[in-house]
Amino acid sequence: MTCESHATRTVSQLALPVLSNEPLGGHTPKGSRTPHSTMGWKRATVLGFIQLLMLVHVAVWLWTGSTFRPIEPSESIETAKDGIITVGTLFFVAALASTAILGRWFCGWGCHIVMLQDLCGHLMKRVGIRPKLFRSRLLLWLPLCLAVYMFLWPLFYRFAIAPFTREDLVWPGFTSNLVTTDFWATFPGWMMAVPFLLVCGFLTVYLLGAKGYCTYGCPYGGFFAPLDELSPLRIRVTDACTQCGHCTSVCTSNVRVHEEVRDFKMVVDQGCMKCLDCVSACPEQALHVGFGLPAFLAKPRTSEPAARRYDLTWNEEIVLAVVAIAAFFAVRGAIGVPLLFASGIAACATYFAWMLTQLLHTRDVRFHRAQLKREGRITSVGVAMMSASVVTLGGLAYVGTLNTLIVAADLYNGGVVVAPESVFSGNRVAASNDVAARAAKARALYRWTLAPSEGIGFNGVWTGVIESRIAWLSAVLGEYDEAERVLRRAAARDGMNESYAAAIARVMRGGGNLPGALEFSRAQWEANQQWGNLREELVVWLLEEGRRDEALAIARRGVASAPENTDLQLMAMRRLSLLLVEGGNPVEIEEGLALIDRTLEMAPGNPYAMRARATALRGLDRMSEAEEALRMAISINADEWRFYQDLGELLLATDRTKEGAPFIKQAGEMRMRAQPQ
Repeated sequence: MTCESHATRTVSQLALPVLSNEPLGGHTPKGSRTPHSTMGWKRATVLGFIQLLMLVHVAVWLWTGSTFRPIEPSESIETAKDGIITVGTLFFVAALASTAILGRWFCGWGCHIVMLQDLCGHLMKRVGIRPKLFRSRLLLWLPLCLAVYMFLWPLFYRFAIAPFTREDLVWPGFTSNLVTTDFWATFPGWMMAVPFLLVCGFLTVYLLGAKGYCTYGCPYGGFFAPLDELSPLRIRVTDACTQCGHCTSVCTSNVRVHEEVRDFKMVVDQGCMKCLDCVSACPEQALHVGFGLPAFLAKPRTSEPAARRYDLTWNEEIVLAVVAIAAFFAVRGAIGVPLLFASGIAACATYFAWMLTQLLHTRDVRFHRAQLKREGRITSVGVAMMSASVVTLGGLAYVGTLNTLIVAADLYNGGVVVAPESVFSGNRVAASNDVAARAAKARALYRWTLAPSEGIGFNGVWTGVIESRIAWLSAVLGEYDEAERVLRRAAARDGMNESYAAAIARVMRGGGNLPGALEFSRAQWEANQQWGNLREELVVWLLEEGRRDEALAIARRGVASAPENTDLQLMAMRRLSLLLVEGGNPVEIEEGLALIDRTLEMAPGNPYAMRARATALRGLDRMSEAEEALRMAISINADEWRFYQDLGELLLATDRTKEGAPFIKQAGEMRMRAQPQ
């Protein structure tokens, strides 16, 4: 018998004492039972009920056609940018105010993303995966930076930068918009929603730990976390605490509860989401929720409180912070991944970058239960992790390169200031050398982002926009055939729509092929009579060619084919009424006046309809009624110089020179002020 086999037999015969689960001296020994929280199902019930309310909200919209706008903090962006107060704004303000009093309760009990993470964590535990928190110092600041970028930067830009760079960007004042008829208008489609759920749910939990997205990616948490410092309502401890550690082991907010209550007699960590798992799992019932000093006034009970543990050195922190920022803008940028999704991608990419450095420089590396590297040798699982890291980071670098090209192209394109009328009129005036040079550079950069047949990119929802810009720049450069080729290729791929049809027709007209443009526009509108903007342009072009009868026939068909009481019918009626009034025939003017009155019934208070009505009444020699219509138009919109001009001319025509002359003078002054300097 070998020494090894003898040692094995000896060990197998050892009898180890079994500890009793009964409390000793009234206290539960550390590790004597599996810690268990009774709050999980309660929190799941509350969060599930919130999801039910969200479904009811959508159902109301589907049933009635309108409802309150989404009760979502991201709706507050409109307030920051344009002063539009939404339901989401009011909700976010209430959540922030309550956080300053009650602590970070909303994250734990009211957020659907938390529900998603809890569900993912629960499913992982069912298959034996217990995600470990990834602890970083600098990455903790990402949510706050995102919150500032999302909500405060627009205000700073408008009030501190725009006054010196964009005089047109004037603060409009506060308005409200609480009801919507398009509930999904501000939400991304399924192409973004499904990957978002996978990345910000499963992947962030799997890589970063329970509440990983809340900790490192959520911009709302960027405001909730510091406000939690002000809250007097906290998890607190009594002298019954035995430091068993059960509270920390069940905490789903990644807080080291037993150390916090030992050092401060309360939980001071901003990550505490008041889930109450620790309170329910305490075997001594030593933890409770109570009012007292807020966290920012808390002082440690000892001179050396427990040091926070982190997975990264400071050098690694700095490098990975750069990775996080680069990853965020790589996918955010011009391609337009929603901010919340981009932040989740950035957090996960940072973890992959850290894992890659560990596999390259550390002797032994583990991930959950898997040994990725043992004694300097990478295992097969480690190779898989390294491959996933390289693919992820490489993909982000590739997408970031495309975004950089688009941003650079946008900068050049912003300098291509040319009136579309001069480009598409058919009597092209060549662009200046500077504008032409910018257009050529912008077009070349945009082309690099196209699919491999022309560039290094790939087709996506943004490709059509890029191709439309390329077509515009080609037209500016006088290359109308190239512009038409690009647009027709895009339409063949995506399907012909109104934007493509109108752009192709404009390019044909700009290149001197007006008959072809008219024939193409007519054919497209005949097949798609709901394309009101294309019909408008077709009518205008026919009028410019002196083909009024054709324009009038198309305008009449537009009214007849449009659905009743819709914006499409309103647009068609306005166009037809103007054609009839401008024709000068009393019978047509009467018909046009009747149409104008119908449009005012559909959309009351439109000052331009009032002006059109005045024109019709004047054509029928009903001067007093025309004057009344113009004065009403001015009362609705006192900033339009044309109303003053028309009223002045009407008064002059009725031999009321003293009354009319001031209006003519005022109109001239207003027109001069309205012209760009």
